[in-house]
Amino acid sequence: MNDELRKHIASILSEVLNIGISPTDNLWRSQIANWDSLNHLELIFLLEEEFKIRFTIKEVAEIQNVDDLVKIIGVKM
Repeated sequence: MNDELRKHIASILSEVLNIGISPTDNLWRSQIANWDSLNHLELIFLLEEEFKIRFTIKEVAEIQNVDDLVKIIGVKM
């Protein structure tokens, strides 16, 4: 399940940030110039819509990399 989840998250992240991301990459926000606060919120909204979940404000603030997204979404599904 985590592999499929990573692929899906990487696809959405690639779309939002307009860059190619491999599902095996654990990219950090600080590594990607396009992963700014506005794109972070757009990413959160798209993930919530796609996975039919809701992030808490604390979770949104704590997300720093792809692994964080996989962990949080995996628990909520």
